[in-house]
Amino acid sequence: MGCEHLDEYYELYLLGAAADGACLDISEHVGRQCAYCLDHLREATHSIYLLTLTTRPARLNPKLKAQLMKKLRKK
Repeated sequence: MGCEHLDEYYELYLLGAAADGACLDISEHVGRQCAYCLDHLREATHSIYLLTLTTRPARLNPKLKAQLMKKLRKK
């Protein structure tokens, strides 16, 4: 069986959101230097990188930030 069953998981794997079984499969394939998986992980990395370029950094509401910082100082 080829690695095509993992095609939908490469991006999720890189983001830490893939199902445990898929993570294990991909990790094993990478450990064996599977050319198919390595190539698709490179593509997934590139896709995720491009997506990060299209988003603006999140700005926390100043009130919420102040509340959060106050709570953190108490700990």
